[in-house]
Amino acid sequence: MIAMNRLNSFFASLTFLLIFSMSFYQSCSMVVMLVWTIVGFFGINLSGDKNDKFLLATEFCMLLFFTVNALSLFFSFDKIEGLRNLQSFLPFAIVPIMALSYSDSLKDNYIKLLRIFVLGILASSAICLLAALVRSFHIVDGSLIFNPYVGFRNQFVYTHLSMFLYTNTFAMCIVFAAAVLVWALLFRKPHRKWLLYSGLALCILMIFLLSSRTNVYALFAVLYLSVLVFYLRFRKLVHSVALLIAVTGLFWVFQTCNYRVLNLSKQVTSYITEEDIVMDNGYVIQHPQAIENVNIRFQMWETGAKLLRRYWLTGCGIGDYKGVLRSEYQFDGIDEAYQKGYDQHNQYIETFATAGVLGGFMLLIIMLLSLISAWRNRNYLLFCCLLIVALNMMLESMLNRFSASMFFVVALLLSMYAKHPDLTIQQKV
Repeated sequence: MIAMNRLNSFFASLTFLLIFSMSFYQSCSMVVMLVWTIVGFFGINLSGDKNDKFLLATEFCMLLFFTVNALSLFFSFDKIEGLRNLQSFLPFAIVPIMALSYSDSLKDNYIKLLRIFVLGILASSAICLLAALVRSFHIVDGSLIFNPYVGFRNQFVYTHLSMFLYTNTFAMCIVFAAAVLVWALLFRKPHRKWLLYSGLALCILMIFLLSSRTNVYALFAVLYLSVLVFYLRFRKLVHSVALLIAVTGLFWVFQTCNYRVLNLSKQVTSYITEEDIVMDNGYVIQHPQAIENVNIRFQMWETGAKLLRRYWLTGCGIGDYKGVLRSEYQFDGIDEAYQKGYDQHNQYIETFATAGVLGGFMLLIIMLLSLISAWRNRNYLLFCCLLIVALNMMLESMLNRFSASMFFVVALLLSMYAKHPDLTIQQKV
């Protein structure tokens, strides 16, 4: 019994470390998860919480989703590439098994786990900002000057700011951290609200600088939902209107001052004019490629849809999909996507085309079960998580990366734990 208690205590510590490491290098969280899995294996007990059928069903579907992707290896000629790609889906197999085995412990500590996740996001964000600040100082003619612009590069923007994770994945994690902070302000009674507001401000600043357009809109979907929930929960009309005006004003700032969001409405030409290049003291502060042709993404989706129709039953296999897709880009004349090896930029299409109808439906069932659970329990945090994930999967092939798959599974399960009656929306929406 003492040995088991020590094992559980060590496993809990590793769980905290795993959640914290998600905000840093992908290889770091992979190593932590390996140790976490080995330790957790000795106390495995697949009993789960039989009272929460939606949680059990979601965990079971996650396991099935991984299994279907693993089975798609049999339809792949390139087995080695398939095994490389399959490692991105490992969280769908490992995390649900551990969640089933240690369900009571995880549910008792889910608030601490959410707190650790937010702390990791804030720490990694601060490090990224500090590193960008350091890189912005240069010695010129014996003098130390501050200039974040080096050619087309701005140290505080987009990929140059995101040190640890792929920009879109990092931004997605930050938006969820912002949702957790808003959830804490709405449904809990924090003693130091200024800390939560400061953390929320840092999250909003990072989203602005990272300029992931998908997650800019995900952030404001969360904020507008928060205003609605605030009104439903507290019935304070004046305060709700004030919050609505504040959020709309912030959205206007993002739309007019963030060059990547602003340029989304300018995507009408495939060439660059002199007006598209903004100079400041001899430095380019707006990359000409920022005015990109958005039609390429629709062309890529059309190509993916064509593959989906061709391989709808079994998929073309997790090992062959990238090669098949690239060949199809070349055949369809999408030169930029072919030359740069773009992925599908749509997780739903890619899943159906890779793992067939069974893999695609498993992914949709996971989302549907989570949505039903969110509605039945009036779970604000789960609604936010689904909003963030659904938007990102619509515009990105996010599950191609281990870090994004890890976020998807962990954020979804932690959000499903947050359903206590005193922490959910009381009024019917």
